Amino acid sequence: MEQSTNELEKRIFHLKTLNDVSREIVFLENAKEIVPSLLLMIMGTYGSMQGVAFLLNDERTAIDVFSERGLDESVEHSLAQLIECECDKLVIEIDHGILLNDESVKEGGNELLNFFAAKGFALFSPLKLKKKVIGGFVLGPKLLGDSYTIDDFELLRTLINQGAVSIENTSLQQRQLAQERVLKELEIATDIQLSFLPSKVAAVQGLDLAAVFLPAKEVGGDFYDFIELPENKLGIVIADVVGKGIPAALYMALSRALIRACSAHEPTNLTKAVCQTNILIQECSNADLFVTLFYAIYDPATNKLRYVRAGHNYPFLYKKNKNYFLTLRGQGTALGVFDEIFLEEKEFDLEEGDIVVFYTDGVTEAINSESEEFGGRRLIQAIAGSKGQSANIIAETIKTHVEDFANEQDQFDDITLVVLKKVVAG
Repeated sequence: MEQSTNELEKRIFHLKTLNDVSREIVFLENAKEIVPSLLLMIMGTYGSMQGVAFLLNDERTAIDVFSERGLDESVEHSLAQLIECECDKLVIEIDHGILLNDESVKEGGNELLNFFAAKGFALFSPLKLKKKVIGGFVLGPKLLGDSYTIDDFELLRTLINQGAVSIENTSLQQRQLAQERVLKELEIATDIQLSFLPSKVAAVQGLDLAAVFLPAKEVGGDFYDFIELPENKLGIVIADVVGKGIPAALYMALSRALIRACSAHEPTNLTKAVCQTNILIQECSNADLFVTLFYAIYDPATNKLRYVRAGHNYPFLYKKNKNYFLTLRGQGTALGVFDEIFLEEKEFDLEEGDIVVFYTDGVTEAINSESEEFGGRRLIQAIAGSKGQSANIIAETIKTHVEDFANEQDQFDDITLVVLKKVVAG
């Protein structure tokens, strides 16, 4: 009868202790709070005046959380040195609870266990999650000098397991919150990007214009713009900020505002406008980003298109009268890299039926399930197949070809197109 009563009292004590620990750690937010709190509660449960707890990082390559209580300075200093010397490997080796005065400790040759045994600690119990050792708890002798029993080991293992579950739960919560933050940032970045794109294409006599913009899953910094200039001239900009997320979106907004301002100040000098934009970008931003840009000005009085290329993809020009394609080449450096840049300005005549397709690398670098890129050849084929249509249909045809080619593969870069077609002025 007495044995049954003692057994019942132990069970009640175990359940009460487990309940107290669960209630104490359930509201803690991360492992750095859980491990020290759990150590204190375990020490209080057993009446131990010394305790040490370790938690390894996710890769189990280093101690991520370390907590100690009741150590004198010399022990603390020696332990700190031991932790710096690949202590993680020593922790991983210990996959079961062990009394440190056991002969098997010396025979096992684990430097960490030998250290604690030499310093008078009584037991070590691993912290496990999904059968993997992710840490450990070390306790000093009980205050009253009693030995640790099998029941003590069972309760300790249960308490530590409860701690492991709480650590995993908080880790999952932290990852979920991080994912939610990323999604919110991407949403904000997309809103920033879309808010700075033209709400409609420009209307210019003799030109048929269309644009397509498809933001990527990880928002980049593509943008295009139409800038009205004196004498009915039209500035056409397409650009790509090298970067992702909110930083790229903000850099894009800055770049767009500056090219507009510099174009207004230098409406007839392409090179000067873009070089001034580069200087201001350098002055206004210390972000480790840069932007490639293609800027062209169409003059309806002469039907000429002048342009500069600042490190951007070569647009494709289709000449109707000769039925062939050209690339609009020209030397030039991306903006935001160097204080001074060189730009080669070029000019050509636009004739009826001619088509210019400006694009970002999200078009040509779209990949399919075989990791093949869409490439320039397929882009030319899409233009050639729709060259007799309006600019809008040409743009939509290219977009459809890219989407069909990618076949629902994740889109990791913005897809941006501007299509210009020379028509009879009406």
